[in-house]
Amino acid sequence: MLPSPPPPQRQQSTPITAGGCCRQVFEYFIEKIDDPMAERKADALLIAASVLAAMNYQAAISPPGGAYQDTRSVNGKIEYEAGQAIAAYVAAHEYKRFSVANTISFTFSMTTMFLFLSGLSLKRRIFSLLLTASMFATITATTYSFKYAMEATTPDHDELSAGWKFINRLVTGALITWFVLAGTTIVIFVYKLLKPLVTVAYRQATVKT
Repeated sequence: MLPSPPPPQRQQSTPITAGGCCRQVFEYFIEKIDDPMAERKADALLIAASVLAAMNYQAAISPPGGAYQDTRSVNGKIEYEAGQAIAAYVAAHEYKRFSVANTISFTFSMTTMFLFLSGLSLKRRIFSLLLTASMFATITATTYSFKYAMEATTPDHDELSAGWKFINRLVTGALITWFVLAGTTIVIFVYKLLKPLVTVAYRQATVKT
């Protein structure tokens, strides 16, 4: 009688450590992806970032509503000086918000151009993710600076309040639509970006268990 074969040995599962997960995530994000349109996308993003940076710079030196052409002083106290923004005195609150949004947009536009000049390839996932986040912040801040510029330069007299409220609701609706579209796009982008990593991690966990 032939001896029965030994029972198959069960492979011991290797526990998934935090270091291993971090290494997999790091390798995944620095890995190159096969995207034949990467170069064309890079050119389009660089042009868009350059145009937005020029717009923000022009809005800073030529503020909405114009600038004073002379210096005015009353009783020896200077009320305003030549070159200062009129909206900063007429609508100070709205102009401050415009300046903040314009500065954020300009900063992220310059960040996008710096990422391109650093020589990183758009075919790497981490670079693509950084560019997407930077351009999202740039476009969002530019949209808000447009809204605040309109608020700073639109009169709020009684006879014009009804028309301005309609415009304000229209701009607010456009901003909400933008956030919905941009948020949906980012969710889809992150899903497509992380789907291979999650799939591989799930398969490894299934095999080990």
